Amino acid sequence: MVFVIGHRGAKAYEPENTLRSLARALTFGVDAVEVDVRACKDGALVVIHDETVDRTTNGKGKVKDLTLNQLKRLDAGMGEKIPLLSEVLDFVKGKSMLLIEIKEKGIEDRVVKEVIDRDMLGDVVFISFYHTSIAKVKDLAPKSKTGIIFTCEPVDPADLAVKAKAEVLLPSYMTLTEHVVKKAHEKGLMVYTWVLNKPEEIIAALELGVDGFASDKPDLAVKYAKKQRTLLTW
Repeated sequence: MVFVIGHRGAKAYEPENTLRSLARALTFGVDAVEVDVRACKDGALVVIHDETVDRTTNGKGKVKDLTLNQLKRLDAGMGEKIPLLSEVLDFVKGKSMLLIEIKEKGIEDRVVKEVIDRDMLGDVVFISFYHTSIAKVKDLAPKSKTGIIFTCEPVDPADLAVKAKAEVLLPSYMTLTEHVVKKAHEKGLMVYTWVLNKPEEIIAALELGVDGFASDKPDLAVKYAKKQRTLLTW
């Protein structure tokens, strides 16, 4: 079974990382949705990808320099607001898995606490480019599921995942190879690749044996994942 992830919700159709985007992704039947988290000036954990609000809202400035009150006054697209991590957790609870990308160091303990406080540890995969952050998450919550992200192939990405105590390897599609998938599987790791928005990319990734993938177009992703599942039942 292939694990289908709505990248920042349904980014191709709705304002990314908003509750509206997550809701749209869920209507397509994804297995999980993925969001990005960072801290604002007063320490609140907010869901936004970039260091600044410039690209995704009608405001300007760095997230770390703006208070939650200032952020909540911004339009994140179609009248949506930048959500708190807590709001996202409450929204998806009981509906799907959630991948939380930790966008900066130093917030790991607060992110983990938000999840544990809602008894959602089994419903979340913590991921990050910062492999030390993932190792810290595992120390804080040994039963958590974690994954490391990379965009260029290091000497042995599978070894890096094991070192970070992760269960999932998340290579970008540009770095996805048969070798990467094989080595990861040999070490007992799952492979989730990203971001696949074209049929030919999805087909190629599935042929390489990935366990899951993220897409800005969850409807397309689910369609091709279902085709692959159908083939496996024959």
